[in-house]
Amino acid sequence: MLVLEKKMTWKEFRELEIDDNDKHIYELIGGIPIRRTSPGLKHQRIARRLSYALGNFLETKPLGEYFYALTDVYFDNLNGLVPDGAFISKDKYSLLENDEYIAGPPDIIIEIISPGTVKRDRVEKKNICEKFAVKEYWLIDPANKTVEIFAIKNNVYELQLFLEIKGKLTSGMLPGFEMDVEELFD
Repeated sequence: MLVLEKKMTWKEFRELEIDDNDKHIYELIGGIPIRRTSPGLKHQRIARRLSYALGNFLETKPLGEYFYALTDVYFDNLNGLVPDGAFISKDKYSLLENDEYIAGPPDIIIEIISPGTVKRDRVEKKNICEKFAVKEYWLIDPANKTVEIFAIKNNVYELQLFLEIKGKLTSGMLPGFEMDVEELFD
């Protein structure tokens, strides 16, 4: 992970000139641009399985739209994240009008923890999502085969669901969605 020294705004961050051959992912946290490497294969497999399950569910029950990997999410002038997944309910479709990034807090943010992102996913990104009242924050930990879902209650995240190796992944934001956790980690 590389942290660039100069603080910048979201507008300046979006205007950064990045070489087309640069395969890193960039996020803006507290006005500081952070560069990280792209996720590993296990991470990508989990992201693909979850995306497939959520995509199929939303085809049959069109509650909103799911975005995965490399979709920028704007929170404010100093914070823009690139989560592993984001769900936008139909009543928040106005956040999608610019067609370049999600222009405000989604209903759900999903992070798949990688060895180099533990602190950022568990603390920094979670705090940003809590501050901006993202309704659910999902943490998927491939190393421990766990899923944690935090739901916002009175402006604070509470652990809503904790699954380890087995169990049904469900969400208050996605009524009717169920996925066996084992399917994520096979």
